[in-house]
Amino acid sequence: MATAINRWEPGNRLALRDAVNQLFEDSWVRPFSGWNGSQSNHQLPLDLFETDEAFIVKAFVPGVTVEHLDITVQQNMLRIRAEQPVEQQEGVQYYLRERAGGTWYRSFQLPAAVDSSHVDARLEAGVLTLTLPKAPEAKPYKVQIKSS
Repeated sequence: MATAINRWEPGNRLALRDAVNQLFEDSWVRPFSGWNGSQSNHQLPLDLFETDEAFIVKAFVPGVTVEHLDITVQQNMLRIRAEQPVEQQEGVQYYLRERAGGTWYRSFQLPAAVDSSHVDARLEAGVLTLTLPKAPEAKPYKVQIKSS
């Protein structure tokens, strides 16, 4: 997904450099990111948000079954791996093939420590929802003020 770039104007070298860097990144560094590419390793698209009690991750995994998902949480590092086997049919001539198969993955640090023993994972209608409860030390603590 391309990001907004400041319009280039004569004398604005920074905007021109940003535009060229974005063009290079979109064309060469990540030409097949997301689910629409034809290569086998893609980055898994997801949302991460926070409530008072937990971090919530919603990942887009259409066509992936529970058996083809691998989720690990170690300290505050989350790793998700999803595999969609490539459908092979003998004696068939494809004229259009847009449903990508292969392996998708995502690995990142969560903003704070989580209680990995109580993570809840649900897969419904192609959306993987992870509820990662915050560790007690990561939750806000209200300090009681005493007065005399």
